[in-house]
Amino acid sequence: MQYLTFEFESEKELRDVMKKLRDHYGVTGELHVRKVAEGRWRLQVHSEKELRESTLEKFSKWRVELAD
Repeated sequence: MQYLTFEFESEKELRDVMKKLRDHYGVTGELHVRKVAEGRWRLQVHSEKELRESTLEKFSKWRVELAD
């Protein structure tokens, strides 16, 4: 299982990336969406499918690391 977190400026941007992850890259598992501070949107993915590093690089501008 792979855990990823992304943040976006708009809900539309989030939905577009979420659709691409599901439809194009075959991501399955849990996807959690919520609005965070300053109007930003967060997508947390608990993917059953391990994505390659080259695939993750395509989404690097949205990816964030959260402190535990």
